[in-house]
Amino acid sequence: MTSATTARLPVAEAARVRAVVAALLRRHRGRTAAVVVLFLAASALGVVLPTSLGRVVDAITSEAGPSVVAGWVAGAAVGAVAAVVVMLWAVRVLTGLVQDLLAELREEVFASAMRLPVSTIDDGETADLLSRVTGDVDAVAEAGGGVAPTLLSAGFAIGVSVIALAALDPWLALAGLAAAPCYVIGTRAFLRRSRIVFREVRTREASRSQAVLDAVHGAETLTAFAAADHAIERVGERAAASIDAQIEGVRVANRLFRWINGGELVGLSAILATGFLLHAQGAVTVGLVTTAALLFHRLFGPVGQVIFGLDDIQRATVGLARLVGVIDLASASSPTAGPATDDGSGGDESAIRVRDLTFRYPTTGRGIVGVTLDVPRGTTTALVGTSGSGKSTLARVVAGHHAPTSGSLHVADTPYSLSQELHHFRGSIADNLRLGAPDASQEEMVAAVHAVGAAWAVAGLVDGPTRDPTDAVDAPVPLDEGRIQQLALARALLADPAVVILDEATADVGLHHRAAVEAAMLRLRADRTTLLIAHRLEQAATADRIAVFSDGRIIAHGTHDDLLAAPGAYRDSWLAHRQHVAEPADTTQSIDPTDPTPEPEHP
Repeated sequence: MTSATTARLPVAEAARVRAVVAALLRRHRGRTAAVVVLFLAASALGVVLPTSLGRVVDAITSEAGPSVVAGWVAGAAVGAVAAVVVMLWAVRVLTGLVQDLLAELREEVFASAMRLPVSTIDDGETADLLSRVTGDVDAVAEAGGGVAPTLLSAGFAIGVSVIALAALDPWLALAGLAAAPCYVIGTRAFLRRSRIVFREVRTREASRSQAVLDAVHGAETLTAFAAADHAIERVGERAAASIDAQIEGVRVANRLFRWINGGELVGLSAILATGFLLHAQGAVTVGLVTTAALLFHRLFGPVGQVIFGLDDIQRATVGLARLVGVIDLASASSPTAGPATDDGSGGDESAIRVRDLTFRYPTTGRGIVGVTLDVPRGTTTALVGTSGSGKSTLARVVAGHHAPTSGSLHVADTPYSLSQELHHFRGSIADNLRLGAPDASQEEMVAAVHAVGAAWAVAGLVDGPTRDPTDAVDAPVPLDEGRIQQLALARALLADPAVVILDEATADVGLHHRAAVEAAMLRLRADRTTLLIAHRLEQAATADRIAVFSDGRIIAHGTHDDLLAAPGAYRDSWLAHRQHVAEPADTTQSIDPTDPTPEPEHP
């Protein structure tokens, strides 16, 4: 079991995250520059108000005329209005930019998740990946859409205000620096602790989700073995650990707030005290001290926004690092995610060529050892053997789900894999079919469902002569295991692959649909290179060649007639099987005695 505190999928380093963000920004250089200019202008206009108010104070203390006071008041009003208008403009441009960046990031993360090898998420990492493409994406989107405009405006406001304060009077600016130790100490402590805490929160949330998924998926087994209480206890422990991590995050944030409030008190007091001394010496006017105090007070909001926003920024940074981890993992896996392809040169007639191939599952050590096999173009080779013998493992390696530990594998074209795991994608029948061929016409889809004996599906594709062919809405057709697999076979026909892998594709299909599904499989296999993992010997007998597996190795290889003519496991199984199905009491049974259940080879 993976520890709750250990991330299963990789997390990108900070430098890599910055590089990804910079790459996204470079795609929108014009708007990025516009955002910088607009926020800088808005922050500069924001200084007009405190400066004008300071001049108003000086005008009043010097008994200047009403026109002078009115002029400075008008200047303050114009500056305030202009600052608001420019800020709104800047926020609008930034919001559009952020939304485009988030959309690109979502698409890239989702595309990367789809490119991940199946083996990467087979060993209990589904919840971690799900947490990243949902919770982490939401955290980044929330920070980008809500926090980014606030923090960017606050950052520019702080920079411009500090420069204005230093230009106003260096001594007053130095007095304001008295607040810096409180800000620096509090922020450093927060950053040092919060990254660890918030990463722990995300990891424990993923661990909790995995425990829930395990309990839901194995509900029937847990009930059968009276182990439901143990599963509930496990979920409770993971949930409690997640809550504890979140509470620790709140404590870390509360410590930061105390440092911020202390810094505001110390800084403003220092400026007023220094201003009093300077004014007593005639070095500054009351209005100038007022302007300095207002400029420093103007920092309260932005500094608080920046530091308070570090909470969201830390969450978003952790989430972004986890998302970039998915992108990098997909990029690193790309060279080995699919099987090596053969360019077909040299007159090689083998569409699939395996040489001394070995693969072992890292968690169990089981797999295949020293397998050598050739599948000529346009022919079908069946793999038979008992459960755990290695036939499905070879199919997964050929399909690109696993990279070989040693040996070589060459496949003439990208294989199309169809397994016993039935799944109906949400949407219409046409939506399901177009996953294999996005540009398939209505006529092509109708032909495909007819070819696999799924005439019942036509009602979901055609509804009268006036119907828009692109408007494919499901008819109320109930879908059972057989019909779902027929749709999967029709989808494969539309994809029109050169190489097909059928991994016990009829294992979960009931007797009512078996004949139709097997006929559809024969239609799919016609003129295609096929690797057939057969759970029934009748299926194997239809293949051009048969490879018999035992303990991860091929122990016999030849045609059906060749294997029957020679003593061995295949002949013994075939004779026992024929005798078994010939018994009147068992005429409805046709399960291969050498492989009574779907093969649970992979952990």
